[in-house]
Amino acid sequence: MPFKPLSKHWLEAATVILAAGTRNGRTGTVSGLPAGPHGTAPAGTGSGPPAGPHGPAPAQFDYRVLMLQRSGKSGFMPNAKVFPGGVVDASDFSEEWLNVFKAAGLTDFKELTQVEVHADRSPMFTAHRDSPVPNEVGYRICAIRETFEESGVLLVRPWASGPGGRALSGPAGRASGPAGRALPAAERAPAEWPLPAAELARWRTRVDGDAREFIKLCKEHRCVPDVWSLYEWSNWLTPVVPAWPKRRRYDTAFFICCLDHIPPAARDDREIVRAQWLTPAEVLHDFRQEKHIVPPPQVYELSRLCHVPSLAGLNHFSRERGGQGCERWLPVVFPCEDGEVTVLPGDDLYPTHPEVYQGSPLPSTVAQLRQAAKNIHRRESLQPSGFSSANYRCNIPPRFGHLPLKHDVFAFVEQIQSKL
Repeated sequence: MPFKPLSKHWLEAATVILAAGTRNGRTGTVSGLPAGPHGTAPAGTGSGPPAGPHGPAPAQFDYRVLMLQRSGKSGFMPNAKVFPGGVVDASDFSEEWLNVFKAAGLTDFKELTQVEVHADRSPMFTAHRDSPVPNEVGYRICAIRETFEESGVLLVRPWASGPGGRALSGPAGRASGPAGRALPAAERAPAEWPLPAAELARWRTRVDGDAREFIKLCKEHRCVPDVWSLYEWSNWLTPVVPAWPKRRRYDTAFFICCLDHIPPAARDDREIVRAQWLTPAEVLHDFRQEKHIVPPPQVYELSRLCHVPSLAGLNHFSRERGGQGCERWLPVVFPCEDGEVTVLPGDDLYPTHPEVYQGSPLPSTVAQLRQAAKNIHRRESLQPSGFSSANYRCNIPPRFGHLPLKHDVFAFVEQIQSKL
């Protein structure tokens, strides 16, 4: 059955916040490295309980996040630093994937699909689609495929058994948890995948040219996209901006994946011109210093991560919270006398029907609108200040068990960076 997008007004996309531990000592930029063996050991399987949102001292980030800088020729957010991801392809929801998972002996998707039922859960996950592939699986396949295309990082796991039911041997067939306990599928991060660098580079080119080649890659090398290692995180829909009526819009599912160590990442020299592993504080600090562009959704999500400087804590939180799902956030932009206010769900200014609402100019200043509001969940931008000078404010509790926006996050990251 042909693939049908959920809306004609925007494209569907998926992205992954890829956090990797730095305990192996590898830090900083890895841009330009040749594509090599990619994969991880399970994150957060060391001794001691995982740290929660108020774990180690703020400066002690023990992980970095993969940030990709888009080309200046990109049609959407040129030159911006973003998480890896991209537009859904029909092949991501192909019925053929179910055959691949069945051949691999990996068909249990309950951890992904049995999410708590909320009336406001994102329609990306609740809407009916003419595909036997669950929405929760198809969007994860998209995020994994796009991550491979853009960065060369391949998040897969091997088939459960080889010919005749013989278990695969070597690092690719093993994953251990605390005290040597084998981790179940939903708790395992991507296994070590021993594909030669040249072979990965060849497949990366093929998949980049035709998304259907990703299915062939998995069949030929007896692996599957490791959808179990991606946890549902958030959903952002590009707002309507009257000044840019022809602006591309994307309904993007955000996932998070925690890796035990940093795998090599390489730019593709087409869409991506630079690949870096940076702490959330580094990204936000340099953004505030106008050293690079970071879109508002990424700024918001990186701010959330500032609550959890421990990789073990982040992995634990993501796994537990992912079962609660997420809601769609469609920002609504209100121009005002001295700038603009972009509101999110829960804010007093947020309209009942945001999908059909285009924010009208308000005869007030940014400060006046803030003083008049009881419930605040917004981004404030003053004219003629630049993109990086906007302030993010929220005084309401997060829904779906999520992390709140970090209060005064830019002062927080400045304090961290000043100590380094």
